[in-house]
Amino acid sequence: MRISFRHGAVVTTAIIGLTTMAAVAAPPGAKSPVGAPGSQTEAAPATEQSMAARVDQHIKELHSKLQITSAQEPEWQKFAQTMRDNARKMDQAFGARIDQMQSMNAMDNMRSYAQLSQQHAQDVQALLPPFEALYGSMSEAQKHTADQVFREDANRGNPAQHG
Repeated sequence: MRISFRHGAVVTTAIIGLTTMAAVAAPPGAKSPVGAPGSQTEAAPATEQSMAARVDQHIKELHSKLQITSAQEPEWQKFAQTMRDNARKMDQAFGARIDQMQSMNAMDNMRSYAQLSQQHAQDVQALLPPFEALYGSMSEAQKHTADQVFREDANRGNPAQHG
């Protein structure tokens, strides 16, 4: 039960902009996250641009689905900026991992992955205050929509959750 709760929590956070971890791990044209031979280093600038574009696209889609009002825009902007900041930090962390992957031994690899996991947890924590303020400003209908959107997106990552 503990493992499925933890898995569910991680998957649920992905809906609020933390798909960054998976997206940066294997972006189109970027180095392989496992440092496979023949990986590309020169794709980093394109990766940053495409990551920013993906995060912005996710933000736009979420804004539309949640029907954010003009009165909610200040809270929304804080939340959206936190998603962008998180994406930038995670992109940098993955870039550092990728750059060092070829020279890592198994212990270095485990430490690097633990650092990414810790960064991910810190990023989720950073999202909580702005999302709490935004969610608190929502109408009951918006909250219902948000609950449904987050639940559906979380369930996409866990086939056992599907009926």
